Amino acid sequence: MNQEQNLRQCAACGEQEAFFTYAVRKNKNLRRLCTDCLLREHRNLFCPICLDVPPPEESIVCLNCPSITHLDCPPRPSSSASPFTCPPCSEPNFSFFPKSSHSTVLDQESADALVAAAIISAFLMNNEAAELKKEAHKKIFAAKDVKKHVFEW
Repeated sequence: MNQEQNLRQCAACGEQEAFFTYAVRKNKNLRRLCTDCLLREHRNLFCPICLDVPPPEESIVCLNCPSITHLDCPPRPSSSASPFTCPPCSEPNFSFFPKSSHSTVLDQESADALVAAAIISAFLMNNEAAELKKEAHKKIFAAKDVKKHVFEW
């Protein structure tokens, strides 16, 4: 498997020819995820119906997952006491983005999914970079402290 093929393979679903993949970290490991898997794994960061990032302030949470949806987005339940279930939880074949799309034309919904995934991926990697920077600063200060104690001897 060459490097380009490896960059197009999704670590979550195993899709070999993902249209786009995004670099994200999970448990200190860098992984590449396709658009659909990235959005499925981070449903708490956006509205899964309109794909608005960041998540809404006035929201409803899915009964089965941490998905946060605008109050205006979900279909109205038959009664106000009915719990909300997001589309990925309620529809077994739901997909935010089609797998292995060889078509070069994207519909608006797919384009919105790409934008949401890119924003989320950038957000996650920026957070990871900040954590790594904080860790590096701790190591620098620890090394300076050790150096200071060595010279004191």
